[in-house]
Amino acid sequence: MKKKSFRNLNNNEKKINLPILPQNVLDASFIVYFKHNETIIRENESLKNIFYIIDGKAKITDIQYNGKSVLLQFLWTNDWIGELSILGVEKETKNVTTIGEMICLMIPIKIVEQFLLTELNFFKELSIFLAKKLLVRTNHFSKNQSYELKYRLATFLLEASNNDTYQESHIVVAEYLGVSYRHLLQTFSDFKNQGLITKIQNNQYKINREKLMDISIK
Repeated sequence: MKKKSFRNLNNNEKKINLPILPQNVLDASFIVYFKHNETIIRENESLKNIFYIIDGKAKITDIQYNGKSVLLQFLWTNDWIGELSILGVEKETKNVTTIGEMICLMIPIKIVEQFLLTELNFFKELSIFLAKKLLVRTNHFSKNQSYELKYRLATFLLEASNNDTYQESHIVVAEYLGVSYRHLLQTFSDFKNQGLITKIQNNQYKINREKLMDISIK
């Protein structure tokens, strides 16, 4: 991770997509640059910063009591990270890991507590974000019940890939998509035969983005 103080950015660098925040908050914040597969927040660690995704995507995972990793959700540009903790509704943080390179606004918790917890515009934007997040979760469960696996897997491969390269645990993906491990492997085999994906090594695949877009859920 590399970071740069927002206050020290030049005028062109400051012309980035940001949420509505007081200038004193921005001046105390940082622009951070993550590489692929970097950890932004670790599970069960005390939250030191919250993040706003300027560009890129990430995934939230949770480690269950039996040691299994469970994929919970994807995060995209304009999403917040750590917002549930500052609202006091999430006591234990989850793992948040980048998918590809990512640029974020990082706001120290002490700045959040000092200036943002009473900022009306901030809470208005956060409320809209949380409402949209709820809709995303609802749509995910609805699609799991309404679409055949091939359509849902095509969509998932597009979401989880980095530079058209995909690498996720089959066990984790099967649980996320709500299907059996055997069913997932069979569909992967069908995708390979149809030229939708090409195996590179182990569980790493090169995806055919154009073909997957044709059958993905719009």
